[in-house]
Amino acid sequence: MHTQLSKTEWHGFEAWRLSSPELSVTMTPELGAKIVSLVDRRAGLEWLSGPLRGRTVGRPPYGSLYSDQDMAGWDEMFPTITACQYPGAGPRHGVDLPDHGEAWTLPWQVRQAAPEGLTLELTGQALRYTLTRQADLPEPAALRLRYRLENHEPEPLPYLWAAHPQFLCGDQGRVVFPAQVRQVINTIGEEWGWGPPETRFDWPAATGVDGKPVRLDLTGPPTLKRGRKLFALPEARPDWAAVLREESGEWLRFEWNPEELPYLGLWVDEGALNENTVAAPEPMTAWYDGLALAVGKGHVKTVPPGGFHTWTLTVRLGLDGRPQP
Repeated sequence: MHTQLSKTEWHGFEAWRLSSPELSVTMTPELGAKIVSLVDRRAGLEWLSGPLRGRTVGRPPYGSLYSDQDMAGWDEMFPTITACQYPGAGPRHGVDLPDHGEAWTLPWQVRQAAPEGLTLELTGQALRYTLTRQADLPEPAALRLRYRLENHEPEPLPYLWAAHPQFLCGDQGRVVFPAQVRQVINTIGEEWGWGPPETRFDWPAATGVDGKPVRLDLTGPPTLKRGRKLFALPEARPDWAAVLREESGEWLRFEWNPEELPYLGLWVDEGALNENTVAAPEPMTAWYDGLALAVGKGHVKTVPPGGFHTWTLTVRLGLDGRPQP
């Protein structure tokens, strides 16, 4: 298969575009390795949301609130999502971990740039680690992201990694999970309208806290001004999730090994924070949003001192309305 890697720019920042005849993906190392574009070239469809109107595109200051930034593309969440103090043992215990982690605010270094793929590397600031991401196109319509986390701390390193894309699913989108996901929990505050955190709902057809039926898998227009953050139960251990554009039949599917990524979250934004309706399936290494919370619940990955962990996430694009593998 013929693939190309070329240097370009995105809003004045250096970017790299990896492409095949069917797929194009653009990444910005300086902006937290953000994936800013994922295009199905067969349909001319951009899957990732662009910057909000009126928001300046720039490198966010360390410790920024995620919702104050441009809300574009696909960011790397590490080593937490909600801000917390580091719960691990050793000299870094209690250090502040910022909102949505630190990986999305720090520049990553280009370690290898070749037609076969682009390798980016991050050196931790709050904690001592190296996180590497290798992106390649193993098939004409598939993006593969391979990660390696090395622990340079003298103690075991608990961590939370999550994919954080903002996929443009349209006003008639549908999120598809495998059959073993039968229930989900809410993980955001009651002000969002989903009850207190850990309120359970059946998936995909549920009864809302108001007693009315609601479809959790379907998306509506951004004029709804609402959002939801849900997690599959930890024992479900799904290995894929998909987003389908019902009107056109275009779809996108994540695939992963549940031994590497045991947990799955979902953020759906119908105009609450974004100008567009976006859906974000989030394969994760911990359950659920905060590292300290996940450690307390015992649902977290931990790297031994001097050791490493690896995981792989594959994204497949299709046009036939059938997103299930």
